[in-house]
Amino acid sequence: MEYSKLGLEHFTPDYTRYFHSLPESTRDRLTTAQWQLHKGIDTTTLAAIHDELYRRTLGGGWPDTVLTPGVRVRTAGRIATTKIELHLEHLQQDTRTRLTTDAVVLATGHRERTLDRILAGLDPYIRRDNSERPRVDEHFRLVLDPSITATGCNVYVQNAERHTHGVGAPDLGLAAWRAATILNTLTGKETYPLPTRTAFTTFGLEQPQPRVPAARQAPTLTPLVDRR
Repeated sequence: MEYSKLGLEHFTPDYTRYFHSLPESTRDRLTTAQWQLHKGIDTTTLAAIHDELYRRTLGGGWPDTVLTPGVRVRTAGRIATTKIELHLEHLQQDTRTRLTTDAVVLATGHRERTLDRILAGLDPYIRRDNSERPRVDEHFRLVLDPSITATGCNVYVQNAERHTHGVGAPDLGLAAWRAATILNTLTGKETYPLPTRTAFTTFGLEQPQPRVPAARQAPTLTPLVDRR
């Protein structure tokens, strides 16, 4: 997994704003290509696993551990009451085998679900993109029919806008910024001052000038005067 400090700048408001400004086709292409930013194992964990395996060889033996990349579990079933049999397939060798074990940890992550079911009542008023996904503006509002927004009614979403706001959409590290952006939009004022620059990386050719909110600026210190 790409976990360098500059790589993590993809999880900043700067990148979110940049991503949202891109054409839909470009956003879709980037979303598919950026899996290494959030789907994988970090180098610290890999190093810890390798160190532990090496430690187990110091006595002259070999660790009782098997690492098998490129293997997919096709099916799994119970044998008697205490064993589990896995049917395995190696994707590169195109070979299959079976493994009997006492326990299995399923680290499959989460599956994204569409908003269609929960927003079914608003379906006639939701504006969609070329892939029939809800459009979401830069303030995390669903783009609705003008007959709805003209009344001052809006629907805000979080963790449902990866296709419009990029890889950082489900990231909890950006939750406070998303909430502040929504609240500022709702109140019509800068209730929570937000900086204009949050990353050292310039993702586009236009670079806004950094602005630090007054609430976060260091107080001016009065120099000490030697009165001797």
